[in-house]
Amino acid sequence: MKQLFYALYIVPCIIFGQEKPLSNIHLVIDSLKNQVIYISQDSLVRLDATDLSTIGVQKILSPKTVDFYPIIRENKLIFVEEKGGDVFELSKKDSLVRIENSNIKNFLIGSAIFIKKDTLFRHGGYGYWSQSNFFTYLAEQTEEWEVYPISNTSIKPIGVHDHLALYNNLKFYFFGGRTVSHTGVRNNVANDEVWSFDFLNRKWSFLGKSNATFLNTEFKSFKEGNLLYVLGQYSQLHSIDVEKNICIKFTMNPVLHGVFHRDPVLYQGNLYYVTKVGKVKKIALSVLTKTVSETSEFYEKKNSSFYYLIGLVLLFLFYFMVLARKYIKRRDVIGILENGLRYRGRFVELDEIGLSIIKRALNKEMALTEVKKLVQKEHLSAIQNERIKNQYIAQINTQIKILTGINKNFLVVAKSTFDGRYKTVIVNRLDFNKFIK
Repeated sequence: MKQLFYALYIVPCIIFGQEKPLSNIHLVIDSLKNQVIYISQDSLVRLDATDLSTIGVQKILSPKTVDFYPIIRENKLIFVEEKGGDVFELSKKDSLVRIENSNIKNFLIGSAIFIKKDTLFRHGGYGYWSQSNFFTYLAEQTEEWEVYPISNTSIKPIGVHDHLALYNNLKFYFFGGRTVSHTGVRNNVANDEVWSFDFLNRKWSFLGKSNATFLNTEFKSFKEGNLLYVLGQYSQLHSIDVEKNICIKFTMNPVLHGVFHRDPVLYQGNLYYVTKVGKVKKIALSVLTKTVSETSEFYEKKNSSFYYLIGLVLLFLFYFMVLARKYIKRRDVIGILENGLRYRGRFVELDEIGLSIIKRALNKEMALTEVKKLVQKEHLSAIQNERIKNQYIAQINTQIKILTGINKNFLVVAKSTFDGRYKTVIVNRLDFNKFIK
């Protein structure tokens, strides 16, 4: 009787001959056992991946797998709630046993679920009138969902749900799906942005915008390494390589017309799928991709050019500010010309001797006797030449007061730093240092 019961049970599961389409169907590849796992809401059937013969059947007593996404983690099949954070394993008693401790309900609808180094990750999702734009992961020690930290210097991507994702241990890419419009929660709009995340530096990058209209309609998808294949609403097959920014459109194959009930899975070059009457079949991927119809860029780097232009503008502004600062600084400095001094558009005339005194005093202290030698007249007495020397220095100071508006002497007489018995002429740097180069 027991064998008869299993035979009766297996027939509808494996023959899949219902007239109406099935619902809540999933296919999972168990590569270690070379098996295809067919999962419905109340049963799990293991098929040999080579000839699709039945290896075993296991009932799922409770709860029903209506809203669960099955995935292999650490060689074990687990079930992830699609709307919330619950995670289950199938026990020996044919029941789903919860293995995580969080309490997240209806917040992760349409999130991308994936495994990275045996850690369960989710990205995005919708719930409670908001969308997530971050990663969550199931922490090993606590078995609770935690937010995956990113760099403080990273830009933030848009919030998205029901999107497509490609990932490996180094990069995560997402595109397509829906995003909530700022004009209202019910105005979900198609997402045309393409983003990448680097797990090494934990930074997001905006790659550009995609014109792939087949992502805005109903479609099925499956992955092969860094490639994602999308079967559009009208059975048109595309492959997407985000890293190389290539989208390939393949010639329509008659076998694709309406055959996929749920997302198929790719394993060892063969595509495994469930037909709309519930039968598991396989077909070589090479049969579907043998003829290329069109090759194009997947996304346009419009914003990259825009940011490049912004960078050039900022660089130009910085260069302009540097030049302006130098110009302003030059205007605030006393300029020595061949026939006088200039400051902020004003000019005072000085003779060659006056200019040479200023230059000497700027470089180092000038002995007062040297000034006297420059201005003295042979036919005049020593007292008269002393008076001429003092008047010459005073005249220079007067001209610079007129030039700068500073009522301080520019040239002052002080003791020599080399020998205190001698007097020198130096520049009053205390009051005029900001006017000197």
